[in-house]
Amino acid sequence: MPKSKQGGCKCRPKRYISNGVNTTGKCRDLCVDPVCGDPDSLTLLAPVVYDELGINLCRAVPLDIPTVTGTVASISAQVTNIGFASTGPTATTVAPISGRPNCYLVTLTSLNVTFAVSFYDCAKRLLATSTVNATYLPTDNTADGYAYYDEDTNPDSVELEIFAPYGVAADSGTGSPTIQFTGLNTGANMVHQGLNLLAIPKILDFDPSDQTATIGLSLYVKSIYFSQYKIPHLGRAMVPKACLQPTADTLCMDFVSGDLLDLSIKPLELGPPKFEEYLKQECQPPCDPGCGTLAPVAGDFPGPAVSDGTDGAGAPAAADNSPVPGEGAGE
Repeated sequence: MPKSKQGGCKCRPKRYISNGVNTTGKCRDLCVDPVCGDPDSLTLLAPVVYDELGINLCRAVPLDIPTVTGTVASISAQVTNIGFASTGPTATTVAPISGRPNCYLVTLTSLNVTFAVSFYDCAKRLLATSTVNATYLPTDNTADGYAYYDEDTNPDSVELEIFAPYGVAADSGTGSPTIQFTGLNTGANMVHQGLNLLAIPKILDFDPSDQTATIGLSLYVKSIYFSQYKIPHLGRAMVPKACLQPTADTLCMDFVSGDLLDLSIKPLELGPPKFEEYLKQECQPPCDPGCGTLAPVAGDFPGPAVSDGTDGAGAPAAADNSPVPGEGAGE
């Protein structure tokens, strides 16, 4: 028959601890006394590239050079976003390959690429910045940017076969498999599990007279999953510190002019040979911390009244070693 709980008993929740914390040996509780120093190995949760493919595209991109003080002599560009449709005839699609469950076919088309273009004078001084949009891989003659279609350098679509054994992300709206862009904007600057699309541009030609730039674009499709690995530790990376010319000798100035702070507690070295995850043992305290005890207000807990830690005359009461209700030999 199931055991009944005693009336007035405040049952304790289940507690999970690392395997092996009850092993014999010198007791050390990392929750109280963490280990400092450098580890021999590190356990990392890393975004691992399982497969990747890349293609190069190229097209002329019209520019609207802003009015500036000076003469624009050169430009640079970076990709801040790539937009693509998820439904309809111009949709970029991700589909599992029939009979080959670990691979997917990615069809890229009608990619709306957003560039952040910087304009410089002949001395490489920044004059202005501007946002420019251009469609790569135009689907058909009704698509924006179809005038720059080229069968070899900017076709209507490309298909990429990629190994993705743990699946791909699903679109939050349609639930269909999708690919996610990772670039240089706050809304899409993180690597995701599943399929990722990255882009690197290059200015191949710039003609200020007709305000046109030829921009090559390298597109990378990567299947990425977060996985845990153990790697050797070769020492901490030292961050170079910017120097300050001191003007006064004060406590704050000594700190500001001193070395950078760094984390001193080392991560646990999990698994063999050190098994430091086992060092979370609740050890016997070496001495009475003398911090006192907070006395609960009457009525906080059911059952008998809680002692205030004295025998009624001000002297410490004897320790109560009676078992917790529901535990012990009678269980």
